[in-house]
Amino acid sequence: MAAEKVNLPNLVRNWPYPRQLNQHYDEVSAATSDWVRSFQCFDQKSQAAFDKCDFPKLALLTTPHFDLEHARTSSDLMALFFVFDEFTDVEDEHVTRQMSDIFMDALRNPDKPRPQGEVKIGEMTRQFWDLGRKTATPMAERHLIETMQLYVDSVVQEAEDRRTDRVRTVDEYWELRRHTCGCFPTFVLAELEMDIPEEIYQHPLLERMRECAMYSVCVKNDLYSYNIERARGHGLHNLLTVVMNAQDLGLQAAVNFIGDWHDKIIKEFFSSWASLPSWGEDIDRQVQYYVESIVRWVRGCSDWSFEAPRYFGTQAPEIQRTLQLYMLPRVDALTARDSAHREALETDKHDIAGMQITVTVR
Repeated sequence: MAAEKVNLPNLVRNWPYPRQLNQHYDEVSAATSDWVRSFQCFDQKSQAAFDKCDFPKLALLTTPHFDLEHARTSSDLMALFFVFDEFTDVEDEHVTRQMSDIFMDALRNPDKPRPQGEVKIGEMTRQFWDLGRKTATPMAERHLIETMQLYVDSVVQEAEDRRTDRVRTVDEYWELRRHTCGCFPTFVLAELEMDIPEEIYQHPLLERMRECAMYSVCVKNDLYSYNIERARGHGLHNLLTVVMNAQDLGLQAAVNFIGDWHDKIIKEFFSSWASLPSWGEDIDRQVQYYVESIVRWVRGCSDWSFEAPRYFGTQAPEIQRTLQLYMLPRVDALTARDSAHREALETDKHDIAGMQITVTVR
């Protein structure tokens, strides 16, 4: 049977910023990669797979205008996010809560030595912020801790959803996904040296712009990652699954539905930007830099999705050009947990756009 073909929407058409890579990429990428390897979180095979995804490139594509210090902070944060994801993605909500508490304790107390024998995410988080806070204002540090707490709490809830095979409604999904994506902590990186008054930072238009940008990033990630997630039986926490279930749509119809909705969200983002009031020359300059940073983040995450092999393998350039994707065989999440099917799934190899992957049920 021929593989199902899906036509992806062009989610960056007419985008005001082109693809751009930070000039410090080589130096920062090497430093972050060495830093991650120093923790020996993975075996040799897993470390090679982690390195291949080039998470520093995600950071440096989304922050092309950052100086060296802030670029390094951004790169380390991307690596930290994905290591934390690897650690928690195979655990239930109870173990994930323990790891999340360690994560937040280390973030709040970067001067405190971590306990002997603690999971490595603790020391990794401590080192990340011990370096990053050196160029951060108190406002930025407060916002980072606040948004990180929401992020780890959402990861705990996702772990429970994963254990119970919960498929959320659209509203329920966004209630969780808005934080599991990690967008709001990454947006804080744009304000590391800023001192915008809190009442301006919380202005309804800026709040809505952050929200619209988060929606855009999540749409891109969910559309691009769905194929491999479904193949591994992990597709429940994905907007496509939620929309197909809620709207009773087929795959292509759901993709089209999400693409049309995304167009409306982007239109609202730029409309809100045009409607921002003036707060004086100094504040306006900081707000402009902050908003442009968010816009660059939305663009850069899309570029990385097609430049790293995480979602599309060696066929990423062709898929980016044609926006045509062939689906891997479907693995039902409930069937995947049936022991009668586990052994077959663990050894079943499929080709995802030219890259051999093993469909592993964890």
